[in-house]
Amino acid sequence: MESPFLNNLLHLAAEDRRFSVELAQAKEEFQRFAGPIFITDRNFDARINSFHNWYLLDRPMQSVGKTPLLYFLEFNANTLPQAELDGFRELGDNIHSLFELLAVTPDETRVRDVFTREKYRVPGSDQTRHLDAGALFNTRIFKHGGQLFFANYFILHPGVVNKAILGQAKKVRKRKGDMRAFLYQLLLFQSRWDQYKQMDIRNIYRFEG
Repeated sequence: MESPFLNNLLHLAAEDRRFSVELAQAKEEFQRFAGPIFITDRNFDARINSFHNWYLLDRPMQSVGKTPLLYFLEFNANTLPQAELDGFRELGDNIHSLFELLAVTPDETRVRDVFTREKYRVPGSDQTRHLDAGALFNTRIFKHGGQLFFANYFILHPGVVNKAILGQAKKVRKRKGDMRAFLYQLLLFQSRWDQYKQMDIRNIYRFEG
């Protein structure tokens, strides 16, 4: 399942100029550190949705100095029902990480956060039933009313480099490095994997230091 509040905010951002005016500039910024987004990519939907999540939840708008989510909450604080406001506020508490797939049943998906080692049971399996146990992917987990939801994108990494990715994640965790920078480095590598299929994947997912 996906977060209904996230989908509503995504729709609003596309339709309302207050939120969409910086979209093109933000996309250029995102592509500089996470890799280009081409409409011909086989993972185009996942990559454009990862950008939209970043734009709405993480990037302050230059015009107001707040993320679109925070600006939306401030603008609608006195007009929306409290329950709806609370649902949108919960979007800010999302878990943005690299996840390892532990198991999939018809009713739920079990994953582990590679950085915190926390395990999560997310209802449903529509997004994960085609994946094998041990798969690594970038996404976010949202929580609304005590229920967990995946974001509307999965950036899946090739299994042949899982060991290298987990090893580097362990190094980042031990030195208390910038976890988010590592997440976007993985997006960059995955983008290159999409573009350069003729290259040895191990030469793309190369971690220095």
